[in-house]
Amino acid sequence: MLNKERPEIPEEKIIQVNNKKKIDFAKKKYKFIYFDLWFHLLTLPFYLICYVIVFLCCIFFSFRVEGLKNRKFLKKQGCITVSNHCHYFDTILVNFVLFPMRVYVSVVQRNFEVPFVRIILRALRAFPIPSGFAGLKMITEPIGEALKRGYHIHILPEGNLVHLSQTIYRFKDGAFYQSYIHQVPVVPMVYVFTRRKLFGKELPKNWIKIKMVMGEPVFPPPKDDSNKLPKQQLKEMSEKIASWMEEQISNNHKN
Repeated sequence: MLNKERPEIPEEKIIQVNNKKKIDFAKKKYKFIYFDLWFHLLTLPFYLICYVIVFLCCIFFSFRVEGLKNRKFLKKQGCITVSNHCHYFDTILVNFVLFPMRVYVSVVQRNFEVPFVRIILRALRAFPIPSGFAGLKMITEPIGEALKRGYHIHILPEGNLVHLSQTIYRFKDGAFYQSYIHQVPVVPMVYVFTRRKLFGKELPKNWIKIKMVMGEPVFPPPKDDSNKLPKQQLKEMSEKIASWMEEQISNNHKN
């Protein structure tokens, strides 16, 4: 399979945040994911309030899901899920669709360094990905523990949010490396937006309909005795999912 050269997200489209409090993951044993009962009991009221808000947002956006039959596979084992990062609510909608299954969402480090925002992210079962390849090593163990427990890890392979974008930007490798290391499938999802019209005239760009298309699981190559990452095979896996996302967006826009 030929790898398509997708564009990097332009610098000007990356949303800037006021990340004042830097996290030094090397200095202390950082807790990436909480599995403790006390944590889930503490955050449950906030989580349920968010579900009510998201339910109302689903009505506003006429939210619907295609390929929901693939949700059944997620009940069998812990998986990695991926999607395009194109709306402020896209990660929350993943949790909404997969409820009551537990999903942990990865976010870029700088978002976890914003005062107050990091508290909200933590309550919504998000965890930071430290910058660089060393960061992938740090999160490998907690991701593995979550998957063993039958929970799911949602990763945004584009890395950054481009609001209302329908372009699939270049994928980072982390989701596919984790899939291979833990030998779990990747379940792809893609968001498709449709502009609303009134009397034939398009409404403002934020007045959209949102559809999520859920795809079939994509399995990583099996491990061998070499202890080497099969980089080419993982790139092909990444390309297969990125191309599938583009195809779903294109087909839905044509229809």
